[in-house]
Amino acid sequence: MGPVVDTSVLIDYFAGVKNAETNALDDLLEEGVAPATVPVIVQEFLQGFTSASDQAKARRYLAPFERLAAPTYETHELAAELHVDGRRSGDTIPTIDTLIVTMAREAHRPLLTRDRHQKVLAKIAGVALV
Repeated sequence: MGPVVDTSVLIDYFAGVKNAETNALDDLLEEGVAPATVPVIVQEFLQGFTSASDQAKARRYLAPFERLAAPTYETHELAAELHVDGRRSGDTIPTIDTLIVTMAREAHRPLLTRDRHQKVLAKIAGVALV
């Protein structure tokens, strides 16, 4: 079971940017470990492409990713609790970041991200980072 790969890593990877996170994604793919994604990450990633051909290429790129289930109402309730925990620690964290970390936690998956907010929340939520 591969980690949930955040949009921040997908954008860099697709653009050919080399960093620790894109190298980790390279390693996973070479090892045959299917990384995971969630609906909101797919949306964020695909909406960044304006041409139909680029969007089609991006969809093909995501094809080998394991698609985790869409969040439930309970997932959103848990995300709200995590958001409050994040605020208590002094961080104002975007709603989408809170949802992504919560979905990784519910799926018992580590998270591969470059996003600072998600890294803070992952620590609070006990989600491993790749």
